[in-house]
Amino acid sequence: MYDVIIIGMGISGITAGIYLKRANKDIMMFDGKMPGGLLNEISSISNYPGYINISGSELAENLFNQINVLNIPYKLESIKDVRKVDDYFEAETSNGVYKAKNVIIACGRTPRKLGLPNEDKLLGHGISTCALCDGFFYRGKDIAVVGSGDSALQEALYLSNIVNKIYLIVRKNKMRASLSLQEAIKNKENVEIVYESTIKEINEINGQVDSIVLNTDRLIDVNGIFIYIGFVPNNDIIKKFDILDENGYVKNIITDVKGLYAVGDIVKKDVNQLVVAANDGVLVANHIIND
Repeated sequence: MYDVIIIGMGISGITAGIYLKRANKDIMMFDGKMPGGLLNEISSISNYPGYINISGSELAENLFNQINVLNIPYKLESIKDVRKVDDYFEAETSNGVYKAKNVIIACGRTPRKLGLPNEDKLLGHGISTCALCDGFFYRGKDIAVVGSGDSALQEALYLSNIVNKIYLIVRKNKMRASLSLQEAIKNKENVEIVYESTIKEINEINGQVDSIVLNTDRLIDVNGIFIYIGFVPNNDIIKKFDILDENGYVKNIITDVKGLYAVGDIVKKDVNQLVVAANDGVLVANHIIND
């Protein structure tokens, strides 16, 4: 039986793992995808202490290297279920059941979809949520970026150096992003900001995005659509516990279920930033160490 199982290897989960390992706790980390989580989809980070600028994938690689240097054990397996059994927990994967005295949920969030009928089918065929991953495929082409927050504008700035033209689709009459990002995007000659608009239809030819129709009935020819309209928490394995708020986020990092903790973007926050997620990892690890 482990002292702690950490589910999710983004910055919050890895930070918790580092502190717990250094306190000589017997831990195991799990992730069903690539270590680093959504870090791997961020093209540029310029507000993380210690780095003037670094790509998300580089930071993820640095974190993964730190796991290996510290000999922190991990398994690239998806956790299907978490159960409380007496005074311990069971975490189930397709390969077996793992037991631990404590569990840290670091499952993060998933990008929210537009909710259009052919959206899932076109994911990877003209629809993307990762500029760093897919921007290369749209070199010299026209695309749409949907959203007005920091993520949308950061990715639009990155894509503006690759594509021919960007239509930035903004739902309201103003953007939500920081003023510095707004100024930067307004200074890009190949970015057209389309206010008070949403996509109501995606047209396709041969299974590829061909154009979009806005709620204003404007038709825009684009080869790609990059969507940044928020996130939904990855909470399926913990819905049985009474720890979620009305939006599906965990209410507190130290939950009402003894031994069950949550860190990072799956926790309700006023500000979702890497330093805040890392801080969650420190606080929870410290609580477990001193408990």
